[in-house]
Amino acid sequence: MLIGISILSVDSLLIRLIEASGWTLLFWRGLISAIVITAFVLVRNPKESLTALKKPSKNLLIGSLAFSLSTVCFVLSIEHTQVASTLIIINVSPLICAALAFVFLKEKIDTRTLLAIVAATFGIVFVFYGKALPNASFGNMMALVTALMLATYFVVLRESKSANAQLFLIFGGLCTATIALIAGAEPFSLTQQEWVYILILCAGVVPVSFILISIGPKYLPAAHANLFMLLEAILGPIFVWMALGEVPSENVLIGGGIILLTLVLFTLSAAKSRKMSNKKPSAL
Repeated sequence: MLIGISILSVDSLLIRLIEASGWTLLFWRGLISAIVITAFVLVRNPKESLTALKKPSKNLLIGSLAFSLSTVCFVLSIEHTQVASTLIIINVSPLICAALAFVFLKEKIDTRTLLAIVAATFGIVFVFYGKALPNASFGNMMALVTALMLATYFVVLRESKSANAQLFLIFGGLCTATIALIAGAEPFSLTQQEWVYILILCAGVVPVSFILISIGPKYLPAAHANLFMLLEAILGPIFVWMALGEVPSENVLIGGGIILLTLVLFTLSAAKSRKMSNKKPSAL
């Protein structure tokens, strides 16, 4: 998880360095990453993967579409607002996921989760209030949609017990490429330098990071895995600040501080509760 999130944190910087249209970037991001992940799963589990690819389940299609929309909205958000704003808002996704799980999976929301949702929502108000760029409000809205789609994606994964999790990334990538092409992508309009960034991002950063992230939760408690996800909101803006000099606004820092503190306390509290529950002796 640590390696995967650290690699993914470079995502925002590479998007900013690629000057081609967002749709062109999304086309190659979806197509190339899908090809790389397909090769990975076919080498690892050829028979099972081929069967799932030929006859995708309903959950696989819904989850893939949600993942695709999260990718599209993420790139649009990065293009229209500060990277810090995008990453901070997206990190509310685990709390939205808890709410969706309550509605669709009948999973109970305890007081701790409810308080965390309220606090994180309060933090978002600060982020939306600051408009560092002319179109910041649109970018922030896209980030919120990204968080919602990611939450939907994880709820579907939870319902399917993460069966064939990496196939979601393949179908999601192909869906992203299709949407981008319809929306006006110009795949071969890239400069030589942009091709370098595209290959680094789409053949390296995106597939490698998400493959590692999908493996991590198999060996870590969910609460600990979610805690690692917060690293992107911290590392992403640092990379952009170091390379491009984009300093987060005061409102972004205030809102981000509220959200990150909320998520850290929520995750640590959940981990402590899980640990104490595991220590309780079973009834004879």
